[in-house]
Formats: sequence, structure tokens, C-alpha cells
Amino acid sequence: MAETLHYDVAIIGAGPAGLAAAEDIVAAGKTVVLIEKYLWGGTCPNYGCDPKKILLAAVEAKEHVEFLSGDGVDGQVAINWESLMGRKMRFTEAIPEKTVHSLDANGIAHVYGAAHFINSDTVVVHGDEDIEVQATEWILTVGQRPAELDIPGAELTIDSETFLSLPAMPEDVVIIGGGYIAVEFASIAAAAGAQVHLVVRGSELLTGFDEAFVDTLLDQLDDRGIRVYFNTEVTEVAKTDDGLNATLSFGSTLPTKLVLRAVGRVGNNDTLALENAGVEDDIHGINVDEFLRTSNPHIYAAGDVANTSRPRITTVGYYEARYAASVILGHDEPITYPAVPVVVYGTPKLAAVGVPTQYAEADGYSVRDIDMTNWFTYYRTGEPAARAKVVLDANKKLVGATVLSAHADELINYFTEAINNKDGYQAIRDRLYAYPTPASDLEYFF
Repeated sequence: MAETLHYDVAIIGAGPAGLAAAEDIVAAGKTVVLIEKYLWGGTCPNYGCDPKKILLAAVEAKEHVEFLSGDGVDGQVAINWESLMGRKMRFTEAIPEKTVHSLDANGIAHVYGAAHFINSDTVVVHGDEDIEVQATEWILTVGQRPAELDIPGAELTIDSETFLSLPAMPEDVVIIGGGYIAVEFASIAAAAGAQVHLVVRGSELLTGFDEAFVDTLLDQLDDRGIRVYFNTEVTEVAKTDDGLNATLSFGSTLPTKLVLRAVGRVGNNDTLALENAGVEDDIHGINVDEFLRTSNPHIYAAGDVANTSRPRITTVGYYEARYAASVILGHDEPITYPAVPVVVYGTPKLAAVGVPTQYAEADGYSVRDIDMTNWFTYYRTGEPAARAKVVLDANKKLVGATVLSAHADELINYFTEAINNKDGYQAIRDRLYAYPTPASDLEYFF
């Protein structure tokens, strides 16, 4: 018979969302346990957004030099992939141990192994020894994993986690997909010296973003040597003496050294035997109500695995997890979300927040489309493309924005703050920002 451990709250998934919820619950004096089957710390710091941004930092440094090439900066800059990967590995290899140390320091119990429900309040965790964990309340923050491909030779492709640990950058890379990860990794690979082929099944890249800005981004990707194939699928991947062949749906074959699949992500809800706990889910994740409760009122879901309408990004994950913890601790108001900024960390970056700029005029808002390339903030750094659209309501308050530039991730945060504060021109003008910075330009968007 497996040992049974009892807690007030159990959390499955020790990524940023689960960790945030656990901290709040233990601080309130309740007993809590975190259950994790893979790497302590979860996707973001181990094999997601954090290591990706370490690689991107080298890309940004290289590009900033190239922006001023011939205009005051001479010489060539190249990415040393082996050294860069070593820096990334020094960061990621320390994450699991640091996470466990933090759990111990904060008095948060933790169990390692794969969990599945055996009834409405109990799971079995399969580790070195099977352990039963029973809790009064549960929060599920098990996240998502890369989707698979159903084509001959699919086993020869790699996913995003493997890409982020490549010991060397191949000279030729095929990337399948047209979303965030595909564009971001295409930018990194191209900057590292690879010839990149981006194969997109549909007719658009980055659906959901302003098409005009995506077109500008496409021009920039083209300038960086990235070739994009629209309305195309990879129908087969095969080994060759020199590497791989990727067969395209229109009949051509791309000889390559590596094929990366970036065709979306699927929830890990299918690993939990949720039916044993009376929890309903579907292909979109675990179904939740406005309190993030599942069909079992003592089980909550948050982050990427929860079936909500919000972007499935790290910041939303820990926001939702902390909210679920607050409900367990007595909060009785439905969840509300502030404006949520999203960023594609490509070259350049593409970011958006609030009312989508591509639909704003049809919904009665006014839209300003601004080319910022010759603004001093961008001229001085030599950026080849800097553009923004802002959405204003009838009272000239900022309600939405889309930005394309090397600094889009910074500027979108200022727009997010303005939207959450319901700021208009006067409120922005009355603030003092360091000059010249993206923040000091804010008053010019109204």
C-alpha cells in the first residue's frame, strides 16, 4: 500500500504558476505540497522563455552593431554558438536545484513523480516509490508540451526544448510553423549563421496580429535571409547521407541538417486521469469557470492548461494561479484581468496589447499609424524599422497598441500601464521620463 500524505492544498506542476500559488498559500498558514514530474521550475526557466532570451541577447547585440555598420561602427560581429550555449547551460542547469532550495527555505513540501487522480481528492505519484497525496483543495498548473507531427519521418524532427540545447547551429534549418516560436527561433538561427526555411501551412504568419505589421516584419525577416513558404506543408522527412530531406507539399525537397517542428502546443491535462476526479476537459485544456474552478469544485486550473480566453504566457499563468490561491483562501469575486501584453521576440520584436489595432476602426475607435523610424530614439540606434499603431477611445484615452521595433517589448509595457491607468494625453504629458527613451516618446502617440 502506498504511503498517503495529507495537505490542505496540493498543486501539480512546479513551474512559475504553481510556485506562485504555493508561496501565497503557505504564507497564509496552510499546508501545501508541490508535485512535479520533470524539471523543478517548469518550462519557462528551464526550456522556454528564459533560455530563449539568453540566446536572443546575443542576437540583439549583433544586430545593434549591424544597425550602425558604416555609420560610426566598423567591423564584423558573429555569434559563437558554442560559447553562447555554454552561457545558457550555466543558467538552466542551476534552476532545478535552486527551485528545490527555495521550496525548502519557504517550508513548501514537494514530491517528485508523475501524478494521476484515483478519486476526487487523491492522486498517486509514481516516483522512486508510489506515494498517495490527498488534499482538500487542488490547483492544476501542469502546462503544455510541443505538439507532434503526423507525417512520415516525424521522429527525425526536434522540438523547441531540443533547439534550446543544440550543441552547434547547423548551416541549414527547416522550421515548420507560423506562430511565435517559429518566428523567434527562425530569427535566432538566422543570426547564428544558418540558412533558414520557414514553412507555414496557412497563408499568414502570426495570425491574430495586425497584418500590416506582420508584412513589415516579413520584410525584415527577408532582409535577414529567412525564406518563408506560405500555404505549404512538410509532408515527409527522410534521412540522407548528408543530413535530412524535407519534402514540401508542392513537390520540392529541401536538403537540410535540422527540422524543427513548432506547430503549436497541447495541454498536459491528458496525463492526469481527470475523469477519476470528475474534472471535465477537452482539446483546449481543463474547463474552468470565472473562479477558475473545474467541474470538481475543489479543483482549480491555471496557466497554460486552463481553458480560458487569455494568452497562454507565463505572466498570465502566475496571475491566474495566485488568483486561484486567493479563492481557496477566501476571495469571493470572479477573476478580472488587466491588459495583457504579448510579444513575439523576433528580429525585430512584434508586440500588442488591448484592443486589436486591426479591428479597432470597425469597432468605432480611432487609430493612429505612426512610422517611428526617424524619431530620434530610433534614429540614434540605427533601427531599420520602427512602427506603432495606437487605439484611442472617444475620450482620447489609450485602449490598444501594436508595436514593431527592436524595443517593442519595452514600449508595449508603457502602453500597458497607460491602458490599465486609463491614461490620456494630459496624464502622459504630466509625467517626466528619462530622455531619449521609448517612454519619453509616449506623449507623441496621442
